Amino acid sequence: MHAKNFIDDVVASNTSLLALYAQGSRGQTRLGALLDGLALADGQREQVLALIKLAIDDATYQLVCSIEGSASLGDSQQDYTLLDEAGNTLTGALDALLYDKLNT
Repeated sequence: MHAKNFIDDVVASNTSLLALYAQGSRGQTRLGALLDGLALADGQREQVLALIKLAIDDATYQLVCSIEGSASLGDSQQDYTLLDEAGNTLTGALDALLYDKLNT
């Protein structure tokens, strides 16, 4: 696997998670069920989902930056090395790849 493929998979996973939340109770997530419980108007629901997407993207970017060592993870800031099962190093540009993917 290459770093770009990894980031593509991360973004796809985030998109899938948001889609589950958007289904409300049918998505079988606690957040979706709570969202249904708010009984929001359609426009309000879309605004809340946009905020949830932003939060997911921000949290994912923070975690990837932490793995790359460009941000702290808890109280520790250090570089980590992420390897796939074939031994290929994925780290080194993940934060930049994710930033580009989220902002294009």
